[in-house]
Amino acid sequence: MIYLVSGFMRSGTSMMMRALEAGGLVVAKDTARTEAMNARWGEVDRPNAYLPNDDYYELLAEPHLNPEFPAAFDGKLVKVMYGGVIKLPPWNYRVVFMRRPARDIQISMLAAFDDASAICWRENFDSQIQRIISILRDRRSFLSVDEVWYDEVLADPRKVLAALGWPIDVEGAAQVPNATEKRFAHA
Repeated sequence: MIYLVSGFMRSGTSMMMRALEAGGLVVAKDTARTEAMNARWGEVDRPNAYLPNDDYYELLAEPHLNPEFPAAFDGKLVKVMYGGVIKLPPWNYRVVFMRRPARDIQISMLAAFDDASAICWRENFDSQIQRIISILRDRRSFLSVDEVWYDEVLADPRKVLAALGWPIDVEGAAQVPNATEKRFAHA
């Protein structure tokens, strides 16, 4: 079994990874990826300087595209962003797919990266994300696909995390999501 967190950028994937790690799951990540991302977007002299994440929980060079990915990461928690998750080789997976309103993602993308080019600006953004979730739910190797909304996690983390039914310490995991740290939301 591989436990996955997926979603579009700025949808709370790193927050969910931190929570599930605090709940006891073993995380697969690459610190070089976090360092590279913070070096790219963490410059203090930029207008609207972005406060980098402590950890993005991402892997370098998309190892999930490798046919040996499942055996190498069995039993671990892995973050695979929205586009890569449908390319995973057959295995037993459980997925938390993070969601956030497109407008909030757009505001966050502009504030963090000065980026208006991502697909979150397209009119059919929500239907594209829903299509990915539907594809996952139709595949036998995905034993569960839980669509989780960012604001619901912040409002009641215990309820959301307990509903997953994952082998975690829900109380420990629920200590991580913090509404006071919510970045770049639609007013």
